[in-house]
Amino acid sequence: MAMNNLKHSLPPLPSIQGELMLDVYTHRSMLGNDVDENTVHGNTERLAELGSSVLSMLVVYTLYSEKPMLPVHDLKMRQTDILSDKNIADWLSLYGLKAKIRCPDRSVLDKPEEARFLFNSYVGAVYTQKGLQEVMNWIGRLVNPSSEPPAVPGDTSNNQPAATPPPPPPTYYSQPPPPPPPSTAPPPMPTMPPPMSSMPPPAPSQGVLAIFNQTCMQRGLTVEWKPEMTGPPHNPRWEVKCIVSGQHRGTGAGRNQKQAKEQAATEAYQYMQATGWGLF
Repeated sequence: MAMNNLKHSLPPLPSIQGELMLDVYTHRSMLGNDVDENTVHGNTERLAELGSSVLSMLVVYTLYSEKPMLPVHDLKMRQTDILSDKNIADWLSLYGLKAKIRCPDRSVLDKPEEARFLFNSYVGAVYTQKGLQEVMNWIGRLVNPSSEPPAVPGDTSNNQPAATPPPPPPTYYSQPPPPPPPSTAPPPMPTMPPPMSSMPPPAPSQGVLAIFNQTCMQRGLTVEWKPEMTGPPHNPRWEVKCIVSGQHRGTGAGRNQKQAKEQAATEAYQYMQATGWGLF
């Protein structure tokens, strides 16, 4: 398919946010291979592996759902063609993803394996944050721009609501039923005093970053991380700013991005605790 035709039929790129976006847009040579238990995804290597499986499965399912049905040989050939190195490179170029990557040597981004790693990482991030149907709505239109993407089997989010479960069966007593409650209600139980703080301090085993992200998600607050690197690639100095619902709430610095982000999360957590998690 010509590049102009691809651009004309290109579906919107689903957005990603927070630490996932930070890691996806940073080249893996700058992140290392350690698994970070304080994040949802661990590292981008794991994210790309997940994205590769999700992408392959959804391309096959989109072709599988076409009418008239494709023979298995044609289905395999179409899948290979759709996921070719050229198509992956074209999608990255049209979406402008390569231009957003922080990388000490940008020439490596032209390698087919690096392009595929980046695209798979993005697919994995969308799946992690928004679920399978959201990825299907995107990838299905990349595969076949003229048709509506198929619904993911078993997903009720875009279909009819799930049926109401049947009422429980009646209870039969082998002995006479218990007597009715007395007409006079017992005195109310004394109320417990409210806790001093609605949010306990994070447990040492969990880490501040994980607690902070979880608390913001529960309270409907958006979190954005803004990293900046100074110094040579072999000895970088990172500064990461934590933005909570558009407000700067913490800054961290360190020799790697993970260390700086943890420090920024600690400062932001302490600030939000002190203000009762309000936006002032």
